[in-house]
Amino acid sequence: MIFADLFKNIDIKNDAYAEVFKRLKLVLLQELKTSMSMRILCSSGRKRNPDLLEKFFDAMYYILETGSQTKRIKEFYGISKGTFYWYLNWMIEHSILENSYKNLVRQLPTTNLLITDSFSVKSMQESEGLGRNPVDRGRRGMKVSLICDTDRVVRGLQIGGANQHDVKLLTKTIEDLPEPNPSELTTILGDSGYVGKRIRQECRSRNFRLIVKPRRTRKRGKKTHILLKCDAHLLQTKRNLIELLNGNIRRFRSLMIKWFRRIETYKCFLYLGLLCISCYQIFVKNTH
Repeated sequence: MIFADLFKNIDIKNDAYAEVFKRLKLVLLQELKTSMSMRILCSSGRKRNPDLLEKFFDAMYYILETGSQTKRIKEFYGISKGTFYWYLNWMIEHSILENSYKNLVRQLPTTNLLITDSFSVKSMQESEGLGRNPVDRGRRGMKVSLICDTDRVVRGLQIGGANQHDVKLLTKTIEDLPEPNPSELTTILGDSGYVGKRIRQECRSRNFRLIVKPRRTRKRGKKTHILLKCDAHLLQTKRNLIELLNGNIRRFRSLMIKWFRRIETYKCFLYLGLLCISCYQIFVKNTH
């Protein structure tokens, strides 16, 4: 799948991500039809109407963007709630959006500068993978750990409970990254939440160099460590790029509050949002 061919001569008028999604929908439709082709040939169960596939993706983007409840999609898109969840569960089971996003990342050149951060997600009661958020009055929620490059394209992500420390999530997020170049040290920038000798040594063992903002200690005027001038300049000029990415993710309201019971459902919508953001950053914004 060559994503660059999808966005030739794209004309952005109003909503940039909606225009990008219209191009992405062509590929996602083909991926879903291909994965369902063997079921149509072999199964003797209920036949699904293939004309509803496009309406399913339109409804999915509507929920991603507005955070609306699924009971309203029949009124707007003519697809029942049961049919919508049947297609959604099929996409989750076959990892269609996750594989499409990782295919996009594999087409990108390797980079030696990455940035990491995390954001919290408020969650409904009795849903999976929750923990009490210590910075949100103990409310139950999730935490999403991201590692992106300087183009604001996520290279690795991990989801955990809101009470998990950033350092523990970073260890798992690094495992989701593509294999780094063994002959070149890759730098990861982070805030003061990633201070610690153990995580720094673990990153070094995997050919990563972790540069984090110093944290003040209880001793007056003393910090946890001292940065080189070049490292401090990198943090000052590049680390805020992932904050801009977090702002782009917050544009999709369903990613800020987890109304879905399962983590896999939230992750499916998260990958759809990241596909829209990354394709816009790579193929639209950087080429115009």
